[in-house]
Amino acid sequence: METACSDLTAGYQDFQARLQNVVQATQTAQQELKQERAKLAEEREAFAEERSRVQQVISDADEQITLNVGGSLYVTSTTTLKNSPLPSLFTAMFSGRHELKRDQKGHYFFDRDPRHFHDILNYLRDGSLNYPISDCTDFRSLLELRAEAEFFGLVPLVAKIDSYPYDVTIVHRAVSIAHEEAWCYEDGADEVIFTVDRPVQLLGVGLCSTEGSFTADVEILEVAPDDYDRPGHRLDQVSSTFVKTDSEVVRLMLRPPIHLHAEKHYKISAHIKGSDTLCCEECLERVVAGGVTLQFKAWESPNGTNEERGQFPELYIRTSP
Repeated sequence: METACSDLTAGYQDFQARLQNVVQATQTAQQELKQERAKLAEEREAFAEERSRVQQVISDADEQITLNVGGSLYVTSTTTLKNSPLPSLFTAMFSGRHELKRDQKGHYFFDRDPRHFHDILNYLRDGSLNYPISDCTDFRSLLELRAEAEFFGLVPLVAKIDSYPYDVTIVHRAVSIAHEEAWCYEDGADEVIFTVDRPVQLLGVGLCSTEGSFTADVEILEVAPDDYDRPGHRLDQVSSTFVKTDSEVVRLMLRPPIHLHAEKHYKISAHIKGSDTLCCEECLERVVAGGVTLQFKAWESPNGTNEERGQFPELYIRTSP
């Protein structure tokens, strides 16, 4: 009898302990559920606020706004700013996810140089960039515009600017330009093969000038290192017509520039039609320009240009960005 009572007492105590554990677990679960409900309520409230802001932005799609850029005022619409290519500072500002602050007159203020902001707005309106280009262009203002485009996060505009030949380094291959001997075009293309020892951008090609006029169809190709004659991967093709100038070299610029990589082999091929030209002589097989080493390979092209003479007295490169 005494043993039975002892077992009953032990069983009751075990039941009480298990019941207490269940109660504690239930209370913990209830507390966690309460916290989750509170968090869900906060998220719903935040979502409702964001939806309200987005709907407000949508309803104000054609709102006319004034921007204060470094003290100069520009009038535009929210549509123009929101249509800027992603990602950009403008699309982030007018996404409805950020609280926008205005000055006392209701203008949005940017502490930036205002001189180039009209170019920024014109780009946002129609995606165009109109900038005059010539061999003697001062690209300072273009680089200032590039800094503004980077600040506003306009990556496509930066790419357009980089298509212009600023920061040009001239690769002088020819020691001299011969005026006495005319270079004629009867047997095919003039070609030159070269490598670079570090990544670089090829901006253009210099051709010997003429006393008359000629048209040059130029191809830039990547070729096999063991067979320059094998058809290569075309990187660009450009054509231009030149007439008599006072310069010994005429420039054919590429738009956009071509990215060249270390140790790969490149061929510049020019099919030229028209008047005879001058001829570059004593060309260097190895040229260091702007910290880049260009190695010109032994090669006799169909029309006679090789690593020592012929066409291509200059190349134009950019080592940055």
